Amino acid sequence: MSTSDMPALPDVRRVVTGHNDAGIAVVRIQDTVAPKESPAFPGISGHQLWLTDDVPTDDNNSEVDGITRTADRDLGLVINGGSNLRYTDLAPGARAPMHRTSSLDYNVLVQGKIILEMEDGSETLVENPGDVVIQRGTIHAWRNAGPGWTRFVTVIIDAKPAVVGDRILGVEVRS
Repeated sequence: MSTSDMPALPDVRRVVTGHNDAGIAVVRIQDTVAPKESPAFPGISGHQLWLTDDVPTDDNNSEVDGITRTADRDLGLVINGGSNLRYTDLAPGARAPMHRTSSLDYNVLVQGKIILEMEDGSETLVENPGDVVIQRGTIHAWRNAGPGWTRFVTVIIDAKPAVVGDRILGVEVRS
């Protein structure tokens, strides 16, 4: 089967969080990103969703199994100076509390439906496998929209705390 005979995958939905001028966590960008075909690799397409200038890792040839390391900061999710690739399963109706870490988090929905709750009270339904939510030091919560289990994969990268005006927005958990 040639690539032209294959059904196209849907565009990727991208939800990027940030803060308004008052320092309240909000959804700043909500769009879809269409794939671009790769001229060098027939049948392969994609598009960058977010890039950073630096990654503080020197782990390319380490013999240490990364699963044996411990996240040492921010709710046991952030590893100082490093990154954490993890998956999270939420039961139907389950909710993770409002929280903020000093990190940049790439969240990719794998299965199910999940609601992103933001500090400003807005809710964003994330429902298509492959949808991406990019958290940038914002207070947020996750809620399973059911009816089945939800799984998402996250890459958590150590970051400086978010700053709005002269206010540093540090680690926080709300019930």
